[in-house]
Amino acid sequence: MNSTKQPGLETIYLLAPQIVALGRALKPLSKAARDALRHTVPQTDQPFVALDDLVRHMGVIEHALSALGSRLDGLMAEVIQNGEADALVVGRSVGRLEQVLWEFVDGYHDAKACQAGPESVEAQALILGVYRHHIESICTWLDELVTTVLSPKKALDLRGIKPSSDITLNVSLNMTDPPEMSEIGSLVKSLLAQAEEAAEAAQVAQVAQTFAGMAREAKPGIFSTIGAMAFGLGVSGAIFGKKHD
Repeated sequence: MNSTKQPGLETIYLLAPQIVALGRALKPLSKAARDALRHTVPQTDQPFVALDDLVRHMGVIEHALSALGSRLDGLMAEVIQNGEADALVVGRSVGRLEQVLWEFVDGYHDAKACQAGPESVEAQALILGVYRHHIESICTWLDELVTTVLSPKKALDLRGIKPSSDITLNVSLNMTDPPEMSEIGSLVKSLLAQAEEAAEAAQVAQVAQTFAGMAREAKPGIFSTIGAMAFGLGVSGAIFGKKHD
C-alpha cells in the first residue's frame, strides 16, 4: 500500500481496484456467520449420539479446516497478486472461502438441531463450542482484513505505524486449539471404555481407528494446536499502486 502526502494536503492511500473489491465482497461474511449462530435452530427428531456424533462432527470440522488453507491461497494467487482480477474472479474466490465458512456454520446447526439426552448433553455442548471457536476465529480475521483494506488509516493507527511511501501490512489467520478439545479427548476415552464394557468391539475398533487417524494427519489436527495456519495478506506498493511523487 502506498501513501503520499504533500504539504497542506491529506494523506491518500492507494490500493489496486481488485483489493478494494475484495474488501467489499468479504465485508458481509462475518456478520452473516455470527447472525447465523444466534438464530434459533428448530429441533429435529434426530438424537445426538455422543460417540458417533462426536466422530462425525469432528470429521466435518477437520475437512473444513483442511479446505480453509487452499481457499486462502486462492485469495492470494487469484486476487491479491493478480492485477488483472475482475469482479467475477473476486466473487468466485470469495465464494469459495464463504463455502468453507458455512461448512462450520451448517455443522453447528446440524449438531444443535439434534436432541441430546442426559448421556449426550455434554458431548453436544462441547462440539458446539468447537464450532463456535473456529467460526469466531475466522470472523475476527475477516473483520481485521476488511478494516485493513477499506480503512487503511485506521489499520495503521491501530498498529502505531506512520504513513510512508511503501507500507506492508500483514493480516494473519491464527487458528488455535479450542479449549473444549481437552475435555472432548477425556470424554471420548470414557465413552470408548464404556463401549468396551458393553462388548461393542466393532464400534470401539472403528472409533479408535478414526481418532488415531485424525491425530496422525499432517494437516491441522483436531487434537493439536493449529498454529501453523498463518496467512499473510500483503499491502505494499508493488501490489497495490504506484507511488505519487
